[in-house]
Amino acid sequence: MHVYLIRHAQSENNVLTSETMHHRRVDPDLTELGYRQRAALADYLADESRLGKEGFDISRLYTSAMYRSLLTTQPVSAALDTRPMIWPDLHEKGGLFHRQNGAVNGFAGMTRSDILSEFPGYRLPDTVSEAGWYDASLGFEPETHSFFRAIKVAKDLSEWSKTDAVIALISHAGFLDILLKAIFGQLPSRPYTMRYYHYNTAITRIDYDRTRPVLHYMNRVDHLPTEMRSF
Repeated sequence: MHVYLIRHAQSENNVLTSETMHHRRVDPDLTELGYRQRAALADYLADESRLGKEGFDISRLYTSAMYRSLLTTQPVSAALDTRPMIWPDLHEKGGLFHRQNGAVNGFAGMTRSDILSEFPGYRLPDTVSEAGWYDASLGFEPETHSFFRAIKVAKDLSEWSKTDAVIALISHAGFLDILLKAIFGQLPSRPYTMRYYHYNTAITRIDYDRTRPVLHYMNRVDHLPTEMRSF
């Protein structure tokens, strides 16, 4: 089994600085560059000739329920002619939250109807409801909770590794960091002692040889010219 871990395209929050952080959005859109990045990603994944006979041959596509990830997935799904499945556990560390005057408030995220209206081809689990998909009572998600999610996802991938599936997950920099650590038995870990970082729309490939995961390559942005690469 092959697994491709892909970070979403550049979001509005990605371009904020310490001086402009007060403009941070709970569930941001992509930037103009982000829309160009997602198009380049989709074209690249669809162009199997770039990898010779092997190609990507992605058969199962999963995405976080966060807006920037849903948007990044849109042209990828069309290019691969594959209906994506929303996997809420792929959301970014910290969840959906807003800090103001020392208080932290959680938000439930897009409702089932809102997602199906804007992304009609997406498949949704029952956990995405008319109340949203994120547990707003968590506020800012505790790190132990994000570790738990990463371990759950890693366990599912391990169970699927007995098949010949080719899977792509579109997620977030912080979560992809801890997911890699979960896959390779490096959790729990102290925050930022060591970090696996991904550029926007970067691709990491993990191969499962039915006994163990093998990191084939990491953080590739071959599909982006230098001027389109961003953190």
